[in-house]
Amino acid sequence: MNSNETFEQSEATHEGLTPLKGWHKTFSAFRNPNYRYFYSGQTISLIGTWSRTAALGWVAFQVTHSEFLLGIVFMLNALPILVFVTYAGSLADRIPKIKIFTFTSWFSLLSSLTLGVMLFRGPVHITYLMIFSALWGTAAAFEMPARQTLMVELVGKKDLVNAIALNSAMVNSTKVIGAAIGGLLLSSFGADWCFLIDALSYLAVLYALFKIQLPPAHYQPRKVNADLKYTLEGFKYLKTNPTMATAISLLAVMGTGGWAYQSQLSAFVVTQLGMDAQSYGWILALASLGAFTAALFVASQGSHLVNLKTLYSGVSIYATFIILFGFIHNPIGAAFLIFFAGFGIILFFSIGNSIVQTQSPDHLRGRLMGIWALMFGGGMPVGSFWMGLLASHTSSGFSLQMGGLFCALGAAVVYWIFKK
Repeated sequence: MNSNETFEQSEATHEGLTPLKGWHKTFSAFRNPNYRYFYSGQTISLIGTWSRTAALGWVAFQVTHSEFLLGIVFMLNALPILVFVTYAGSLADRIPKIKIFTFTSWFSLLSSLTLGVMLFRGPVHITYLMIFSALWGTAAAFEMPARQTLMVELVGKKDLVNAIALNSAMVNSTKVIGAAIGGLLLSSFGADWCFLIDALSYLAVLYALFKIQLPPAHYQPRKVNADLKYTLEGFKYLKTNPTMATAISLLAVMGTGGWAYQSQLSAFVVTQLGMDAQSYGWILALASLGAFTAALFVASQGSHLVNLKTLYSGVSIYATFIILFGFIHNPIGAAFLIFFAGFGIILFFSIGNSIVQTQSPDHLRGRLMGIWALMFGGGMPVGSFWMGLLASHTSSGFSLQMGGLFCALGAAVVYWIFKK
């Protein structure tokens, strides 16, 4: 038994939990009842969310037949994160996270329900899709720091890396299911059902939040001087932690050239692969299956992988396979390549999230996760915009390749800046 295993088992014994060995360590966070409630509610809700995302991209392209406007829809979904998430991170350090999470869940539920009812009555103008995309993005801006920082209160620091990896596995396994369901609903019943299913799925989150029991201190707002200096204190801390600064800089690169690849997938499936709505769902599902595999890999290895070397490996894997994916016209080859692209991007995100969360001081965790979300949210609208603009003048396949090349070159620049 190595020193890390000895430490983890002694920590578990100290807190009254049974030490875990072997493959059981992959699921160690599930020893915590609060995390089980959280995980169950999020699993059901995210199936609806991914069905909604698949429907949004498909409907937007079918209404406009424009790769540029498709990129605008997804840009508007990410833009509120850029605008609000730094402030939202400071809220997560001051206001009970459960309350923030409850409010954003109700907000998203009502937004999806409204659009679903509108689509039942007939086709909607692209303007409405843009508005609702921005509303979901606003909810996500305030939910993201609260959800991420809630994790340590659900499981404690000993299981934090495992919980983050399992959360990534949950996000991507539900994406496999949600994308497949979204494709089936789109082809069989229509997009309206995707949005209504999403609305209903939020009831599971609200029930889970009701069942979670945290110490009384969690529910007490912190009395601080919440001025601009307080809000931006996380940026000052980054100057003292080059590892965290590297991770967040790489996130800006991957948000701009990596995660934005999803904004062009529906156009790529139609124009380059010649596939339909159901097949589009399966392409999304295979990308998520690769991501799910990466998340389980991180969960099984734990803190051994939480380093910058693994972070750069994730960038390299994603960039290589998305560039190759852009050349493909064969659905089978596309499925193979998108699996490994999905693996690389979630390997990056799981490790990067773990670096920031485990190295954050408790009193700054919300603001630092707000910065993490800001870099992600700032990159997403920019990436969706420029990839949509490029695709409208060339092709969606070429824009995906340029995104991969941007990630590779951006990572090289970050490495050069932060090398010792």
